[in-house]
Amino acid sequence: MPACEANGLGVLPWSPLGGGWLAGKYSKDQRPSGATRLGEDPHRGVEAYDLRSAQARTWRVLEALHDLADVHSQSMSRIALAWLNAQPAVSSVILGARTTSQLADNLGSVDVALTADDIATLNTASDPEPSAWPYGAVGREQRSRVLD
Repeated sequence: MPACEANGLGVLPWSPLGGGWLAGKYSKDQRPSGATRLGEDPHRGVEAYDLRSAQARTWRVLEALHDLADVHSQSMSRIALAWLNAQPAVSSVILGARTTSQLADNLGSVDVALTADDIATLNTASDPEPSAWPYGAVGREQRSRVLD
């Protein structure tokens, strides 16, 4: 059980679709253009195309979302929001949409029922790779050390 859940606290995630990344707007093969956040400014903050597209984790998550969206006949946005809402510590999400059709699609995520396997697939795809900081490979090994 997450510590926040055990203590009666909830997480309220901001920007649950990562500035459009989890909606499937962006691809490896084509830099963003047009009337989208990154089409207008590809260097925009933590959403920056070059920053996100350089991470293998980004493409693993997008591939898993795309596959599950196909399986469930839903949009990637709906799958991403349903996944987030299925997390035990999440009490709600803050939605932001540029259009009413985006808002309607996002709100439709409440009708998406993901299986335990679906959630595990997305959890695995999004699991951050531990950095070697501050102790290199030895520090990475220490993370799984059991204390008696």
